[in-house]
Amino acid sequence: AIMHDAFEPHFQPIARLDDGQHVGMEALVRWNHESRGLLTPRDFIGVGEDSSLIEQVDWLMYGHVVSSMGDYPGQYMSINVSPRHFLSDNFADRMLRMLDEANQDPRRLRIEITEVALIEDAPRALRILRELRNHGIAAFLDDFGTGFSALSYLHRFPIQGLKIDRSFVSGLDGESSTESLALVRAILAMALTLGIDTIAEGIETERQRQILVEQGCQFGQGYLLGMPAPSQRREASRRRHTQRVH
Repeated sequence: AIMHDAFEPHFQPIARLDDGQHVGMEALVRWNHESRGLLTPRDFIGVGEDSSLIEQVDWLMYGHVVSSMGDYPGQYMSINVSPRHFLSDNFADRMLRMLDEANQDPRRLRIEITEVALIEDAPRALRILRELRNHGIAAFLDDFGTGFSALSYLHRFPIQGLKIDRSFVSGLDGESSTESLALVRAILAMALTLGIDTIAEGIETERQRQILVEQGCQFGQGYLLGMPAPSQRREASRRRHTQRVH
């Protein structure tokens, strides 16, 4: 699959919650399997990690994302970066070189990391984040609230945004609405105090969106706001290929 370039990004919109305006796109990896069709990460990430090939898959993805930037003018591209990649010695240099070779603006790229990346090696993580920020690449803290959530890390590191985990969002209009609302309020209040953006994940109902807006959440993503889809250029190329075949 790596040799045949079978991995591709599908882009899900990140939108302003008050008016629905798209501000960015998160790149989500998909495997276009020759016999099983389109596979999501849960079908193959474990195999990739066990075989140590996941790094190659990620860098193929990053290359596709960078080359797709021109398809989404005025929006940023957001990529998921594992702690292993993020803390490697050459991650920042390699990413910046890829952007430079593609003649793309680093200020239009966001990286999404988890708290584990900050906790494993805090001094190195701080150096890398500062280097990326100096070139315009900002960082989001993904799945916030599900891990250690050490508040001391938030004011030490140059983090631009917190992504509120979908488990809290889905609970806003469910049986655990009281607990979920309390947690979301706490996260939003903390982010406001620190001057950090907030992005709610997994928004699927209008009621969830309304509650988030009322509580002051700025941005969100989820099926309500937009489904993941191939890049416009890749989809057009696929349609042309299909027409030639038939």
